[in-house]
Amino acid sequence: MAENILFCGNNKAFDGILISALSIIKYYKKPLNVYIFTADLRDIKPLYSPICWQQALFLEEILTTVCPESRVRLYDLTQDYRSGLGMGANRNTVYTPYALLRLYADKLPVKRLLYLDADTIVCGDITPLFEKELEDYECAGVRDYVGRWFIDYNYMNAGVLLFNMDMCRNTELFERARQMCCRRRMWFPDQTSLNRLCRSRYFLPRIYNEQRAYRKDTVIQHFCKSLRLLPYIHTINVKPWEIDRLHQVYHLSVHDEVLTQYEHVRECLKSRLP
Repeated sequence: MAENILFCGNNKAFDGILISALSIIKYYKKPLNVYIFTADLRDIKPLYSPICWQQALFLEEILTTVCPESRVRLYDLTQDYRSGLGMGANRNTVYTPYALLRLYADKLPVKRLLYLDADTIVCGDITPLFEKELEDYECAGVRDYVGRWFIDYNYMNAGVLLFNMDMCRNTELFERARQMCCRRRMWFPDQTSLNRLCRSRYFLPRIYNEQRAYRKDTVIQHFCKSLRLLPYIHTINVKPWEIDRLHQVYHLSVHDEVLTQYEHVRECLKSRLP
């Protein structure tokens, strides 16, 4: 049986999705159903162009070199967003509208779903993550490194979330989260709504969403914006596709094999796109 993974983003985020997918299949060789939520929102901002079917097909070709049964499915949620969250209180925040698309995950006819942000890199076998027993929980995730200090100790980071979709549908988690985001303006709308409304959560060890420095036991590294206190209070925001900055700022070379492969396949993709 194939495991299910969800990414969300626009055309600009596809580089991150490509890197994350390449890192997954470096360690995981079984069938995968990779779902991608996108939307055409160029009237809001010219950069908000959608991921296209050629990109999705190219990603599927890559996945099938490891496992022929793997598939990539692209969902255009333009109309869903425009008639729903795009009219709500969080339509204009510091985050792109694509961060909210994960709240439409209940559209997928799956029982278990692993959501990954486009700025994640898998560093080890994620089979144990798929084997987590979630019968009594709506979702599993890792505590947010900053949020646990400044918001709530059990505030969960939404960059890596494993959902028990049957229970989520029973509790209407995603529908209620969408309604909350439409009504109430929040700093981290998608993440905060899931944290406030999720009734049963399983907390994973930090190795499944390492939000700070890479460690030898890290399974998924998440390159989210991080707060640093020394030598002065500042933030760092370096993404996996910014390879030179990744080396210069983090002095990180452990992902070079995947990033070199990414650079090669990215050039192949460019030759296919109109």
